[in-house]
Amino acid sequence: MARIENNRVLTLNRVWQPIATVPLRKAMNMVFRGRARVVEAETFQLFTWDQWLADKAVPVDAHVIERDYLRTASLFVRKPEVVTLSRFAGYPNRGVPYSRRGIYDRDDGRCQYCNGHVRGKDMTIDHIVPQSRGGVTSWLNCVLACGACNHRKADNLPTEVGMKLVREPYQPTREQLFLQGIDVMKSWAPFIQA
Repeated sequence: MARIENNRVLTLNRVWQPIATVPLRKAMNMVFRGRARVVEAETFQLFTWDQWLADKAVPVDAHVIERDYLRTASLFVRKPEVVTLSRFAGYPNRGVPYSRRGIYDRDDGRCQYCNGHVRGKDMTIDHIVPQSRGGVTSWLNCVLACGACNHRKADNLPTEVGMKLVREPYQPTREQLFLQGIDVMKSWAPFIQA
């Protein structure tokens, strides 16, 4: 059975726009404290914590698909998959400003030259067209690189040192960034853009 930390919940603002995914534990805490309500994806019905327990919990001796439930001492509680905030929390900004963290997330933590995993503390950002040659710091000219690849490329163009990009850089939307590396659930489809 998957650990609770690995489960993600789609979070909507009060007007039902997707703004993030959060760990299941955090989503349940928000619902319990009244900061959010669970959205039943099939019916779009909203539930408070008490309503969710009354409607979506069964005795521990019931036959359920355990990956869809959390087990307590006496109950199986259905895992929420979508929550909506009780307060507005603003409109999501479709334009995403450039950031090192954004590059890391967009490139899924992988060096865009060797495809190796790069730990956050070891990340370097490479300018495809080096700044010394007029390259700018932007979504379309920067990629995540491991230290070895960034050092190898130095102030050259990738083609000058026989390197190729794993994929072309792009300017992501906010939605693309928060869904990057996340297993998107079928129940999220009505709330996210394809």
